[in-house]
Amino acid sequence: MVIISKKLTYETVYDRIKSNIKAGLWKQGEQLPPLEQLSAELGVGISSVREAVRILGKQKILRIEQGRGTYVDNDLTDAPADRLDFLERATMLQLTEARLIIEPELAALAADKATDEEAKAIMTTAEAMKRKVEKQRDFLKEDIHFHELIAKASHNDIMFHMLDRMSDLLVDSRRKSMKWPGMHEKASSFHFLIAQAIIQRNPTQARALMKCHLEDMLFEFHKGEGSL
Repeated sequence: MVIISKKLTYETVYDRIKSNIKAGLWKQGEQLPPLEQLSAELGVGISSVREAVRILGKQKILRIEQGRGTYVDNDLTDAPADRLDFLERATMLQLTEARLIIEPELAALAADKATDEEAKAIMTTAEAMKRKVEKQRDFLKEDIHFHELIAKASHNDIMFHMLDRMSDLLVDSRRKSMKWPGMHEKASSFHFLIAQAIIQRNPTQARALMKCHLEDMLFEFHKGEGSL
């Protein structure tokens, strides 16, 4: 089964900026045009440009200086083809490692602290994901919402905001991981079991299942991309 995901607008902007840097149109240390100008030239909304720039900044390809502008921080012109995505892969690996530290505890807290309404919403979202997998449809929106609901249901504002700060990278990470063979079925199954553990008020099981889910992602990452 293959779920075809449409490329989001910010991904197109991301690819265009990286291609321009690789082609030498924007060299290391040079300032990019203002976001408004890029938005007009590419024919996309400024929010898509901002999101692409933010991710490239996290990957140290761009350097964002508040009040001054955006600059090329990493010259890709001489990078071999097999190394062009190194920073992107490194970011995804480190992000998954960070999630492995945070999200199992969020799931355990949600199982302990979620209101009945919050637990029901988590299960409803997991069921929606399951239906979309059966229909071979993309479930990125439900995937993101599922993890957001668990974070909110933990009733730990500090951990919730830690995860929220990674939101841009999380979207990019999930879109990539969903392209790995068999990942969508496994993710849907894990999510349903995690939701059940939360409904049943079983923090130990919720923690263990979330840990297994993210460890499976790490395994697939190393298998598909190679260790960094």
